[in-house]
Amino acid sequence: MNVRWTELKKRYWPPKKDQLLILVLLGLLLAVAAVPVEEKGKKKEKKEGTEAGQEQAEVSADYESSMEQKLEELLSRVEGVGQVQVMLTFEGGREKKVEKDRVTTGEESREETVYEEYGSERTPYVALETNPKVEGVLVIAQGGKDSRVKQEIIEAAQALFGIEAHKIKIMKMEESK
Repeated sequence: MNVRWTELKKRYWPPKKDQLLILVLLGLLLAVAAVPVEEKGKKKEKKEGTEAGQEQAEVSADYESSMEQKLEELLSRVEGVGQVQVMLTFEGGREKKVEKDRVTTGEESREETVYEEYGSERTPYVALETNPKVEGVLVIAQGGKDSRVKQEIIEAAQALFGIEAHKIKIMKMEESK
């Protein structure tokens, strides 16, 4: 084996110009082949991901304004409250929990996302979807000066959203001139 190695070394070392050129070209070819190329499908997925993010933000904003409107309607029906305006603050955003299959073979364990197929579209299966949690409540009410009305509004907000009283602010609405 050593004899053969030394024989090959004598025959091909130092490399001739044409051999050196071939080695450089092969190196360049390998470098180009190793560079990741973005496929058309991946571009489409990124674009769809952006659209999904915008859609999710719109759904979250709709949910938030809907919650504010519902609370305004409910509170305006309470005796002594009068006309109200409500602002809610939310913690985080809408969250989706994707279903995963756990595959265990011997000592190895891995998770794979479960997909739904609609025609040619393939989307991850959403097992659980949660809306953002209410973090704070501001109520401006005509009857906001009355301590009994304030207490009722605070108790209603606590019952609906499960938040502490110090995260609820009740203010008196200015009187129209």
